[in-house]
Amino acid sequence: MITPDPNYHMLGRPLDPELGWQSRCHPLAGYLPASGTAPVYVKREDELSANVSGSKHRKYLSLLPDLEHSGIRHVILTGSAHSNNVLDLARLLKQRGYGISALLKAPGNGFLRGNFLLLNMLLEPDSIHLLNLDQWNRVETIGTRMVDTLQQQGVAARSLPEGGYSPAVLPGILTLTGDLQRNMAQLKTRFQDIWTDSGSGVSAIGLLLGLRLAGITDCTVHVTLIAGDETEFRQRYQQLERWLEQLTGTPLPAGSPRLRLLKPASAASYGSVNRTILDQSWLIARETGLLMDPVYSVKHFYTVKRQMEAEPPQGPQLVLYNGSTLGLCGFQEALASRRGVV
Repeated sequence: MITPDPNYHMLGRPLDPELGWQSRCHPLAGYLPASGTAPVYVKREDELSANVSGSKHRKYLSLLPDLEHSGIRHVILTGSAHSNNVLDLARLLKQRGYGISALLKAPGNGFLRGNFLLLNMLLEPDSIHLLNLDQWNRVETIGTRMVDTLQQQGVAARSLPEGGYSPAVLPGILTLTGDLQRNMAQLKTRFQDIWTDSGSGVSAIGLLLGLRLAGITDCTVHVTLIAGDETEFRQRYQQLERWLEQLTGTPLPAGSPRLRLLKPASAASYGSVNRTILDQSWLIARETGLLMDPVYSVKHFYTVKRQMEAEPPQGPQLVLYNGSTLGLCGFQEALASRRGVV
């Protein structure tokens, strides 16, 4: 059985003792169709941290100890100008005294808003490097060169891939399954369907691998692909599966939960937010009390709603809220006017 206990060294790797690992799971009031035989619960990954979005928080449970154990003092972050991962990790690294550089895909305009504004508040101007499309295609090489330069100056450095895609995040993201087991024991229920979203795919794949390790294979995991496509997701699954087998030193169990990959029901292009999604943001807030980020969480919940309306569920349902209210930053004007953002 997987345990999320922070004193337990998952896969021989310690988890960060300063970061929490338990999140609430409670009945969802409104918005999604529920019945007596098919209650709908929401897992509040947004409550793991006041500032870091839920799915990112679990990555850092093992990534931060790995950086410390490796003696790293400068971290190069990679992502879009509005990346949740870059902003969230920059905050935690800054608090712990790390040097930080950010390699960012240049935004369509230079407006300081949303995550891009907050990142500029955190980092000095010479720490932020905006890359055009040609440079972005060579971002890994650029990151490696920056590491080499810092190493020559006597500074231990590491360049992190976009979305934190590395073996170091595996022990942290696997804690979700242990936490789910705790939730099910408290609620005295077992979920027939689990609904989650996916950006880089790392956290969603961690859920699938964790369920597999725990022998929980009698459920279906529905993944809303907010970014990327099915081919990319399955390729990353295979890579993370190999990394996990290397960490455990043994093949994974053959049985797996059923997997269903979904496209967003509206505004499928990554980063776009249309009138439908903005309207749903208001509706979710009014019916559930949840203030959600439009790019990820609202798209995900709206997709779940459409799927449940088309195919009414037959047993207990769990929907993961992986985002954070802070994700609303930068969308105030759009939400007020209900005009979409492309």
